[in-house]
Order: sequence, then C-alpha cells, then structure tokens
Amino acid sequence: MRFKHRLLGISLLFAHAIAPPWVFTQPSSATSHLERGLDLAQAGQLSDTEIELRKATKSEPENAEAWNAFGTVLAMQRKLAESTEALRQAIKLEPTNLTARRYLAANLWQLHQYPEAKINLRIILRTRPDDAAAKLLLGMVSENSGDYATAAKMLSSVPEEVRKKPESALALARSYYHLLQKEKARTTLSQLSTATEVFLGAQIADEMQDFETARQLLASLKTTFPDHAKLESTRALVEYHSGQFAECREVLQRSFESGNKTASALNLQAWCFQKQGKQREAVDSLKQAIDLAPTEQSNYLDLTKILMAQNSLPRALEVARRTVNTFPNSAAAFASQGLVEAGMSQFTDAIRSYSRAVQIDPSRPDGLLGLAQTQAGAGLTKEAGDNFEAGSKKFPKDARFKMSYAIVLLKQADNGDAQAESRAKQLLREALAIDPSLSDAYYQLGNLALKQDQVAEAEKYFQQVAKLDANNAQGHFALARVYRRLGRAEDAAREMKLYEQLKGANSQ
Repeated sequence: MRFKHRLLGISLLFAHAIAPPWVFTQPSSATSHLERGLDLAQAGQLSDTEIELRKATKSEPENAEAWNAFGTVLAMQRKLAESTEALRQAIKLEPTNLTARRYLAANLWQLHQYPEAKINLRIILRTRPDDAAAKLLLGMVSENSGDYATAAKMLSSVPEEVRKKPESALALARSYYHLLQKEKARTTLSQLSTATEVFLGAQIADEMQDFETARQLLASLKTTFPDHAKLESTRALVEYHSGQFAECREVLQRSFESGNKTASALNLQAWCFQKQGKQREAVDSLKQAIDLAPTEQSNYLDLTKILMAQNSLPRALEVARRTVNTFPNSAAAFASQGLVEAGMSQFTDAIRSYSRAVQIDPSRPDGLLGLAQTQAGAGLTKEAGDNFEAGSKKFPKDARFKMSYAIVLLKQADNGDAQAESRAKQLLREALAIDPSLSDAYYQLGNLALKQDQVAEAEKYFQQVAKLDANNAQGHFALARVYRRLGRAEDAAREMKLYEQLKGANSQ
C-alpha cells in the first residue's frame, strides 16, 4: 500500500478535473523510477517527476499504476494530449479503474472531445449510479456539446455539487433556457451568490434573450459590483440586444459623462445610431473609436460594414484599404477589402484580396467562401465550384458553402442546365441538415417545388420561411402565390397584405 499512501499525501491535486483527490488501486511492485518519482512529486518538482515516471512506464509498460500516475502528473502540467494517451493506456491495462476514467474524461472535456468523454462517464455511472462527481462532469460535457436535456438532468440531480461549482450552475441555467424552461433557468440564476457569479448570470440571460432577468440581475449589482464601467457597458449591451437603442445610448451617454468613454462603447453607440437611421452620427462615432484606439481592428472593420450598409462603397473601400495598410497581416482586413471590391464589381481586385486572406489564415472560412463567391460573380464557374467543394470538405459544419454553391448552380439551371438544378437541390437539403434555420434554403426549395408544379410541397417550404423569418417579405409573397394556386383566396389576401406592409417598411 506504500505507493497509494504516498500519493494520497501529495498536496498537488488534479486541478482541472471535477473529481476527488488521488485514489489508486492496489499497486503492483514499484520500480526505482516510480519510487523516485513519488519523492519528487511530494517535493513539488513536477518536471523531474515526469522524467522518472516516463522511465517507469518504459521499464514496466504493463504497470497500470505507473501509467495512471504519469497521466495525472502530465495533466497537472497542462500537457493534456499526452496525459490523455497515458490515461488511456492505464485504463486499457486496468479497465475497472474508475478514477483514471474520471481523470481521462476531464482531459477529454477540456480537449473538446465530448463523445469519448461521455462514453467514459457513462461507464463510471453504470458501475456507480450515485457518483456525484461523474454526474456533474457529464452535465458539463453535455452542456458544452449541446445535449441540453442530459445536461439539465445530470446537473439538477447533484444540487450540492452544483452549489460548490458556480460554473456548473451557469451551465444548468443555460441548459434550461435552451430547453425553453425559462422559470427554472431564472430560479437557478437567482441562487447565485457572489457579484461575479451574478454578473455572469446576467450575461447568460442576455445571451438567451431573457432581457428582463438580465436587467434585474445587473440592477442588483449596482452597489456591489467592483467595476462600475464594466457593469454599465453590459447594461448598454442588454438594451442594444433587446432593440432598445435609445435606452442603450442613454446608458452610454451617462457612462461618457462619468469619464468612461472607451472605443468599445463608442463602437456600440455607432451601431445604435445605425439602427436608428442616423448614418452620419454612426460614422462619426466609429471614427472617434478609431482615433481613441487606433490598434483595435474591429472598429475599422465595423466602419467598413456601416459604410457598405449605407451604400457608400467608395468610402467603404477607402476605409478597407486603410485597414489593410494598418493591419497588413490580418486575414479579416483583406476579406473585408475583398467584400467591398466585389460589391463594386472589381472582381480581379476582390479575388486578389480574398486569396491573400486565405493565404494569411487558411483556418478562417470567410476568406475561402468570399473567394468562391467572387469567382462565381466573375464568371469563373469551375474555379468557384472547386472552392465551394473544398470549403464544404474543410469546414463541414459551415452550411454557407453548400448554400452559396446552390445559389450559383440555380443560376446555371435557369440557362437550361438540368443537372445543375438537381445538384442545387441536393446541396440545399444538405445545408439544412447542417443548419435548419436557413430560411433562404427553404425559400429556394419552395421555388423549385413550384417550378415542378409541386404546390403542396412548396407550401410547406414557404411556411417554414415565414416561421423562421416573419419579416421576410418575399416569403409572404411566395405564400400568397401558392394559396392562389390552391384556390385559398382569403389566405392569399392575408399573405399579400403582409407582403405589402413589409415591403413598405423595408422601403422606408
């Protein structure tokens, strides 16, 4: 038992895991390297401990305890990938070692390898159904992976553990919001204690569009939150997100008068002005933000966006070029410049800008997507298709590549290319499988169904458009067409009225 007792005496814990302290199974005969490693670990010399334990695993590769200790020490040093492999080896040699599985699951959680983390946690819970630490970690893994039902079930089953870990309470609240259980989410947030926790809870409520709760939580911090400027900027964000642009500006103005005029606050004020149709003020506010923080790229990019939204393309191009000159190694800057150039039909320049964006940072999908779209606009159909296909493979969860390619193919289909139409339909369905909220994909599928005289199917697609985007004027117009063909005059008149109202509002 010497190995086990020595480990229990080490004060260094597996800090990143939600798990109890060291607990090991009965050790096998320890090598001199393993014993020396324990001495070094007890003295807090983790680097030297790692060297000795690495030697121990090499001299006794079938020693599960050596692999377990090695994996845990590596995790203490944040060497999670190598630690994970060591813990996998420990479990391979000793499948019943549930503590090693818990540590492995904690590693996998931090490495965003959620499916494997879940498998290990469920193995633990099959053996120990009341293992609170495993339930807590499974809840956190599930919330991070979007399995909100499992997250809520697991986290709510261990209230004592959740109270000890504020981050798990926040995860539980977010899960309830996603499950449309708003009152349970609010109750969970109301049980937060410290000012920092309440502040994070307000941000989650804002994120989940529960603006009333966000305002209440922020108001409760008025005298206790240490960073008043941060509190006020968050209040302003809540008002902006809720569409209360005048109120947002009032909060910002009070903050400015208190001497808290920051570039980020000026940026938010600019977007408030833009939403209110005050175009000149929006531009002026962003110019102030740039003057105040000339090294913050986001202000340049947002100024370009606002100028494009105002259809001031020459001015937008001027700012985009200034952004590229200021940030010559920024993929976002070149992509922004490419977007403006494409909007001005300067396709050769746009292709050059997007190509540079892809060269600087191949991991960003926007550069490759913009390049493909611009090539399509320039009539380089093959090159565009190749890049759309490449983007779909490289970024399989980004539905924009399939959606954009489908639009290009539909234009080809208008010229009599039946094969392009069939491929476009397939891409639209694949895009919806990735992102079911793409109203434009439903709209295009509805048009294709109408074209083939499949009126009932077209109705389903257009109804989905109206459900996802009630302010989509074209969606209501399409529904009116469908209802007329189905002989439903009253429904057609209703949709046509909505279309006229939205068309008028958009025009205004």
